[in-house]
Amino acid sequence: MNTDYIYWTFTAAAQCVSTFVALLLTGYALVLSQIESARDRDDSLQELHDSLRQTYHARLTALAWLTATSVILSLLAVWVNRANVPAPTPILVSAAVLDVFAIVAGLAFVVTIIDPAKYQKAAERQLEQVKAADPSQRVIPAMEFFKVYRKLERAVRELATRHDLTREDGEGKRANSIRKLAQELLQHESIDEELSTELAELAKYRNLLFHGAVKDADYGMVERIRGATARIRALP
Repeated sequence: MNTDYIYWTFTAAAQCVSTFVALLLTGYALVLSQIESARDRDDSLQELHDSLRQTYHARLTALAWLTATSVILSLLAVWVNRANVPAPTPILVSAAVLDVFAIVAGLAFVVTIIDPAKYQKAAERQLEQVKAADPSQRVIPAMEFFKVYRKLERAVRELATRHDLTREDGEGKRANSIRKLAQELLQHESIDEELSTELAELAKYRNLLFHGAVKDADYGMVERIRGATARIRALP
């Protein structure tokens, strides 16, 4: 029985899988630089950027181990294969299954990272986690939330202007986001750490709501915004 076909098949499989994943990692590096560039242009993407990086890292870790295992099994099948005695069937089947699975998993990862709706989906996942933590929360239309949030933004900017903290940063950009203004106000001791943390959490929820394109918002967050706005306006 000639077993040369096993040698050539699994030698080529190991090479193809390793090359495919190498190209995939190169493409991922390019996509990562693009989403980092988008984050730099739009500060509201910070939370989603962090979430996507964690998700991508977890999937790449699993894909790397899957690829390594499939390549090792393919090479093992080649090594134990003899001219007239084929490699054990369990090794051949396992190697073939893992090779196919590695390619399918890699293609699925590519589809995920080039998905134009990846930010929206990431925001929706995080909002679902917030809702799961408090299933009985009262909801209101998202438009009402943004209306109240704009008042908080205006109050924070007015406070920053009074303390002359709206100057351009080292890159020639103005710190317009609530998060950046809160950091500036905290560094200049215009607000305490508790209020700065509260503003950062409210900004995070606002960004998730905006990029998630959802229609309902947590009423409790609206009350927190109103409380933070009152505290900001009471400051000198």
